[in-house]
Amino acid sequence: MASVEEMVMCSNTKHLTREALIARFEPHLYPMDVSYRNVNEVYLPVSVKNHWTLYVYDLQNKRIQLLDSRLRRRRSCMSGIQHNLAKVVLWLATHKKEVLDIDLKMFSFMTPNVLAQPNDHNYRIFIMKFMDYWSMGGFSKSIDVGKLKKYRLKIMGILLFST
Repeated sequence: MASVEEMVMCSNTKHLTREALIARFEPHLYPMDVSYRNVNEVYLPVSVKNHWTLYVYDLQNKRIQLLDSRLRRRRSCMSGIQHNLAKVVLWLATHKKEVLDIDLKMFSFMTPNVLAQPNDHNYRIFIMKFMDYWSMGGFSKSIDVGKLKKYRLKIMGILLFST
């Protein structure tokens, strides 16, 4: 299966329609037992050059947030690939929610300050904790860097003993 980044880049053609894009991505959407109408936030982990980041699409407050645990310059506008990725996510969200299209121009883009990872190998744990604790533009709990090993063991236990 192709990565989201590859699918978006391959979908970056002038002749691609909204319907063709939905047909291409819909088989990869996570099936939910509840109605998509109740979904107000979409979380999308993305790996670029072996580093994971988390995009949070806040449909209710019309903002796109990029959570990145690697220290670097914060941006206030999206690159071309980020813009295309946002279009895809918003098209799919409106399709699944069965509402009119959402205009990307109405969304703000931000990279909030988040806890920086202390090394180059904990980014996956940070992304999982970001998804676990992020809610409506902020963290519901803080991430304890001292407990990274405990977080890893807990995830391993869940994966090993899940049915």
